[in-house]
This record gives sequence, structure tokens and C-alpha cells, in this order.
Amino acid sequence: MQTAQARAPFFLILLYLTLVFVRPQEFLPALEGVPILPLTLAITLFSWLLSKQKSIEPQQFYAATLLFFFIIVTVALSGWVGGMVPAAAKLLPTYVLFILIASTATTPGRQRLLMWIFVGGATMMAAHGIQQKFTGTGWTGEVPILGRIRYIGIFNDPNDVGLLLVCSLPMAFYLFFYYRNAPGKLFIAAAIAIILYGVVLTNSRGTTLATALLAGLYLWRHQGVIKTMVFGAALIPVILMMSTRINTISTDEASAHGRIESWYEGFQMLKSNPVFGVGFDRFTDYNPLTAHNSFVLALAELGVFGYIIWFSFVLSCVAMMLYLQAPPQPKKNDWDDLVAQYSRESESRPVLSLKPEECCDTKKTAVAVYDVSPEDRAIANVLFFSFIGFATTAFFLSRTYVVVLFILCAMATSHYLGSRQRTPELPAYGFFSHLGLWVTLSLISIVMLYLITRVLIQLG
Repeated sequence: MQTAQARAPFFLILLYLTLVFVRPQEFLPALEGVPILPLTLAITLFSWLLSKQKSIEPQQFYAATLLFFFIIVTVALSGWVGGMVPAAAKLLPTYVLFILIASTATTPGRQRLLMWIFVGGATMMAAHGIQQKFTGTGWTGEVPILGRIRYIGIFNDPNDVGLLLVCSLPMAFYLFFYYRNAPGKLFIAAAIAIILYGVVLTNSRGTTLATALLAGLYLWRHQGVIKTMVFGAALIPVILMMSTRINTISTDEASAHGRIESWYEGFQMLKSNPVFGVGFDRFTDYNPLTAHNSFVLALAELGVFGYIIWFSFVLSCVAMMLYLQAPPQPKKNDWDDLVAQYSRESESRPVLSLKPEECCDTKKTAVAVYDVSPEDRAIANVLFFSFIGFATTAFFLSRTYVVVLFILCAMATSHYLGSRQRTPELPAYGFFSHLGLWVTLSLISIVMLYLITRVLIQLG
């Protein structure tokens, strides 16, 4: 029953995502002027509404609704009421896509299909960039900018191409190890090589740093600190070769100095409009350069209140993936509490197969309460790494509202929902029930961002 849930809407989602990445309407003359993306999304939404088997149980659905509604309202609060309509039109497709994916991609198989779309899109853009490198023009007619590869549409910036490549790398490696047959492994290995070469051709410092961080984090989690330091030192020359701009990172370098000044101006906007910000998509109305930092952009445009909602929403999706990788353990010496907690479910589905003396004997090691499958843990780990890649790249880019981020959030939400369906004892990971933690971490991040900006301004 589970694999049949909202089957038609899900495969329409795959079609829509393919169109989002490939963007044929922007380089094929026959499709010029055809609203292919809005039409496909509308058909997908209609199919989803007709589907009886869908779930919007997780609180992340309501958090996302609150976030998108608040973002639109900030435009009116900034004094431009008429701007709410274009803001809503700009944000609505991303919001709808989040709802569609988060409520349908609940099985491991569907998560892998979404990963294939990610990896396929990244491989295509990297191959397009390789063609630009050797011929000067990609098949879309797009040319490099200052020697840096790019695609078309929303991926017209080399940094956006790099962001997608970095987010897809953990998925590509997961698919490589998941499939056992030699042809499949060879195909995915080729895709990984193309993506890595694409990272080099973007010549993006943020993309290079994110790739290095992912490699370091993986080594640290699997090999320990010492081996990570050794491998890291050995990889420094490779990292320097991946981007000719990586060794120009300095507060004195023109591009970096301009970014830091934009961060500073973002905090000036926050000081003038601390609660609701200057309004969605209005940063450049107050400063000629964009924020060049997704976190600063959210602070400046949405204010403290909106930033807390945005940061908390994203952080809760990341936290769910960490939670799946390390479910809690039962309390030792507290058998009565465990029995009281799970007695209502004991008749229909035994949750704990411990005897009182096994639970309460401090000499014995407790077993996990929630038997999350290795497959669900592995997918959670992949999405966690993709989030890290996005956050690292987005720290140097203004990508607060991009579709890639909300696709990742939707995949995390749906994966946790599906994991609960397969492990009924697994509790819901509430957004609002952890609100105190999210607010605290959001405020800490604001202070850290401000201190970093002040230090860099002083150094510059």
C-alpha cells in the first residue's frame, strides 16, 4: 500500500523537476513562450489534490506555510502593498513543490528517484560546462562568463551551478555504493567524475570549500580526527588546484571586500527594521550589491522574526536527518516509565522486547527503542551531507529562497514521514514542540554572524 501512495502525482513531480533542471523551454525554439513549467506544476497539483493517499501530518508543512506567508507579508510591511502579488507569484511554485514532494516521496525507492534527478541534472550541467570549456559554447547557446561555466535560467550563475553540483555529490556516492551491478557502478562513477570536473570549471570558491568540507566531514565520521588531518593536509594542493580563485580569499581582495561590506550593510538594514526587515527581494533597493550571504539576506529582508522562522524551518529538517541516524536509547533503571509510555501500543505492535531485569540491570547495555532500518539511516545521512554542502555554499551566496534548498527540505520531511510509517514507534519530530531550541540557536547564529562581520570589517 505504501509504495502506491500518490503514484501519479509523484511521477509528475519527477517530470516537473526534470524540466526545472533541463529547462528546454529556454533553449528550444519550438517551446519558446510556452509556459511549460507552470502548466506541468498545475497538472501535478491537480493530480495531487485528487489523490486520496497523501499525508501532511508533519509540523514542517505548517512551518513552511507560515514561512512563505510571512515572506510575502514583509513586502507589504515594507510599504509596498502592491508588491505582494509579484512576490507571491515568485514564491508559490517553490512552496507548492515543497508540499508535493514532502507528502509523496515517503519510500526509499522514491527518495532514490529524486536523487537520480539531482545527479542527472548536475551531470548534465557539468557536461554542458565541459562543452563550453572546449568549444566556447554549450548546446543551449550559453557561453562561459570570465572563463567560468554556467547553464541557463535560474542556473545562469556559475555559483548556482556549483551549488547544485555540491548538493548532488553525496547522492551520487550513495547511488554508487547502493547499486551492485558493474555497469551501474561504472555509469555512476562516470557521473561523479563529470560532476567533480564541473566543480573545477565553475571556479567557485564557495563550491570548492563546500566540496572540501564534505570530504573532510566524511573522513572525520569514518576515519577519525588524526587520519582526517593527515588526508586534509595532503589534499590542500588538490583544493588549491580546483579553483584558481581559492588563493585570493582575503579581506583585501576586491570581490571579498565587497561581500563583507554587503554583510555589513545587511546588518544596517536589520538595525533600521529589526522586526520585519526591509521586505522580501528588496535588499538591492538599499544596497547596489546583493548580500552574498543567505543568512544575512534573510536577516535584512525578513527581520529577526522572519529569520527565526526561516532558520528554524531549515534547521528542523536537518535535525530530523540527524535524529534518524541516532535514535534515542531507552532509559536504564526506569522500567516503569518505559512500560507506561508504550503500554498502549503493546497489544497491537510490541515495541520493546526487554524484560524488566534486562532493562534495569545497569551492567547490561540497553538496545535501541526505535529500530530504524539501515536503509533509512543511510538516506538520512545522504540528505544531511547535502544540507551541509548547501549551507557552506550558501554562506557566500544570496540563495535564501532557492528551489534547491526547499527540495532538500521536502526530501527530509518526506523521508522522516516515511520512516515513521515503516517504524510506527518513531515519534513525530515536531517543529513547534522544539521551538525554544530553534529560537535559541537562531539568536546565537545572529550574534555569530554579526561578530564575524565586525571582525572582517576591522581586518579589511
